Amino acid sequence: MLRSTFRINGTFFICATIFFLFFTSCQREAKDTRPDTGNGAGDAVMVTAGVRGVVVDENNQPVSGATVKSGINITTTDRYGVFRFNNIQLSKENGYVRVEKAGYFNGNRSFVTMEGRIHNVRIKLLPKSISGTFAANTGGTVSLINGGKLIMPANAVTDASGNAYNGTVSVAMTWIDPTAANLPDIMVGDLRGITTGGEERGLATYGMLGVELTGTGSQPLKVATGKAAALTFPIPASIAGTAPNTIDLWHFDETKGRWIQEGTATKNGTNYEAQVSHFSFWNCDAPFPLINLCMRLVNAANSQPLINVQVRIKRNDGSYSYGYTDSTGNLCGKVPKNEPLLLEVMNQCNAVAWSQNIGPFSADASLGTVSVVVPAANTLTITGTLTNCANVNVTNGAVVIYTDFGSSYSIPVTNGNFSFTLLRCSSSTLNFAAKGIDLSVYKESLIYNGSGTSGTVNIGTLQACSAGLSEYIEYIIDGVPYTWADLGSPNELGAIDSVNAGTYPTKTIILGQHVSGGAAETTYFTFLNNASTGVFPLLGSNIYEIKVADPVSGVMRYTQIVSPANPTITITTFGALPNGYIEGNFTADMLLNGVGSVHHVVCHFKVKR
Repeated sequence: MLRSTFRINGTFFICATIFFLFFTSCQREAKDTRPDTGNGAGDAVMVTAGVRGVVVDENNQPVSGATVKSGINITTTDRYGVFRFNNIQLSKENGYVRVEKAGYFNGNRSFVTMEGRIHNVRIKLLPKSISGTFAANTGGTVSLINGGKLIMPANAVTDASGNAYNGTVSVAMTWIDPTAANLPDIMVGDLRGITTGGEERGLATYGMLGVELTGTGSQPLKVATGKAAALTFPIPASIAGTAPNTIDLWHFDETKGRWIQEGTATKNGTNYEAQVSHFSFWNCDAPFPLINLCMRLVNAANSQPLINVQVRIKRNDGSYSYGYTDSTGNLCGKVPKNEPLLLEVMNQCNAVAWSQNIGPFSADASLGTVSVVVPAANTLTITGTLTNCANVNVTNGAVVIYTDFGSSYSIPVTNGNFSFTLLRCSSSTLNFAAKGIDLSVYKESLIYNGSGTSGTVNIGTLQACSAGLSEYIEYIIDGVPYTWADLGSPNELGAIDSVNAGTYPTKTIILGQHVSGGAAETTYFTFLNNASTGVFPLLGSNIYEIKVADPVSGVMRYTQIVSPANPTITITTFGALPNGYIEGNFTADMLLNGVGSVHHVVCHFKVKR
C-alpha cells in the first residue's frame, strides 16, 4: 500500500455486394465431429461444446456487463467485453448466443456447432434510440435518414397481452446495410433460414430492419391481430442491379435463433416494400442450397497454423460467408452448393490478404491443408513462454492477447510456449497486451504491454501465479488494458484523503507508482466524495488531474478529458480507515498529452486507503 508521504510528480474494405453468413468459427477443445446437412431437424440434437466471444459497441469499444444467454446458460461480459461458456449443451445444427444490454438492440449469433470445440464469435451491438413517435389511434410514419421506413395504420397497436393501446407509441428502428464492411460483426443470426417447407437454405441478404415499439411507460407493444404494418427497406446502389423484383421475406426468431421465411417483399424503385404482422428483425433474402466444407490454413513461410484469422468464401455475385480459424488453423462450415467459389483470407482491416479459387462442390468436401502466402511485411508474430508459480512451463494453459478496437484472441500454449500471428494492414505501431492463464489451477499472470509493426516480438516469460490482484489500477485504452499492480515498494498503489470545503467534505486521490531502471512513473486521479459509495465528480479544470502512464514504457499520458463535459466516477466500495478498500470505475474520452486524436479510456481500480 502506498503511504501518504508519496509525492505526485486505417482503411476499410467495403463489400460492394450482398452477404451470407454461416461459416462456423471454432477452437479445438476435444474431438471433432461434423454436423449433419439437413432441413433444420438437427436443431433439436444437442452436443457438448463451448463459446468464447467479444462484445463491442458502435465505436468498437468493449462492452462490459452485458448479459449473454445460450439455452439455459447465462453469463456476463467482463471489462474487456469477453464472455465464455465451457462445456454447455448447444444445438448441433444451430448453436446460438444472445447478448442483452440496456440501450442496444439484442445481439444474436448462430453457428453450426462442432462437438467438443470452443466457437469464437464477435458481436457488435447496435444502439437502440427512439427514431420517432406516433399516436396509436391515428397511426403514423417513422423514417430513418438512410431510407428505412415504418408506416402504421390507425388503431393497430396493442400491449403484450393483446389489449388495445391508445397512447403515444415510441419506435426504435435500425437498418442493417447489406454492403457494410463490418456486416460480419453486426449481423443478426448467421443467415441460414428455414423455408415454409421446413428446408434449411443459405440466405443472400439485400438488407434488414429491426423495429421495437414501446408505450409511455416503456412497456412493449405489438401489432394488433388482423392488422399489418408497412416496412420499406432501402436497396444500396451497388447491389440494385442484382436485386430481384420480388424477394422472399424472413423474420428472426430469437427463441430459435433462426431466420424463418414469411411472406415476400416487392421492389419499388430503389426500395423493397413489405407488409408485416409482427416485429423483430426482418430480412430480404434470396435462398440457395448448402454443403459442408472444411479446411486447415497454415502460413506458407513456416507451415505454422494461422490462428484466429478471418476467412471468407465468396460467390460470383460477391456475397460471402465468413468465419475464424481455430487454435490449430482449422475451419468448417456451410457454403453454397454447385457454385464456383473464392477463398479469401482477410487482414485486420477486413481487406483481402490472400485468395484462391475453389469449387464447385456437389457434396460435403474438405480442402485439407491450405498454404497461405502472406508477405512478411504484413504480419506481426507475438511469441513467448508461460510458466507457473514454480517457474515450470504450463502444459494446460492459454495466453489472451488484446489489441485495439476491442479485439482479443485466446492462444493455447504447447509445453509452455505460444506463437500468434496477426495479419496486419498498416505499418503503424500496434499496441497490445498479453495475459497468461494456467488453466489447471486457474491462476493468471500480470498483464504484459508491448507494441510492434511487423516481424516477431518475443515478450519473454509470463508467470501465471496470481489468483487475482488484491490492489490494482487498470486503464483500458481503445480496448487494450494497462494494469498498475501493488507489488510492494517501490511499485505501490494507494489513496490519500484530505479535507476540502464545499458540498463534499472529502477529496480523495487514487495514485500509483512504478519504478524501472531508477526512473519513476506515476498515475493519479482525484475525485470529491462523501466517504461512501455513489457517483461523484472527478476534479480538474482545463487539464484534468488524471494521468495515465504505461508502467512499462512510461510514454502514454492522457491528460485532458474531452467528454463527458462533467466527468464522474462511480464508487462501488469505500472502506473504513486504516485498511479499507476503495473500488470504482470511470469512463472518459481523453487526449494523448492533451493534443491529437481522441482515445477511449475506461478505468477500474481497487486500492487500500
